[in-house]
Amino acid sequence: MRPRLMTTEKEFSAVGPATEKLKIFKVAEGIDAEHALNKASDLLEIIVDSIEDAAMGTVKFDGHSAWLALHAAESAKAIVDALWNSLELADRGGEL
Repeated sequence: MRPRLMTTEKEFSAVGPATEKLKIFKVAEGIDAEHALNKASDLLEIIVDSIEDAAMGTVKFDGHSAWLALHAAESAKAIVDALWNSLELADRGGEL
């Protein structure tokens, strides 16, 4: 039986002074890839729908909407990165 791909811990969403490199959120270690990718897909769908609505002129893409889309994009990227880290660890002889 092949081991399941799980997330590694991945911090994201910088806050405070850049020199302190503080992150306010993180993807938890040990989340099954299926659940993690479903969440990433949901977040990306929100982004696509928001931008499509703005492109079609049905909704104004204001600063508030842009910040929401940015946070959703950062979250989805962190999920993908957390899974990618697991794959890289496995390639170097670590466990999945």
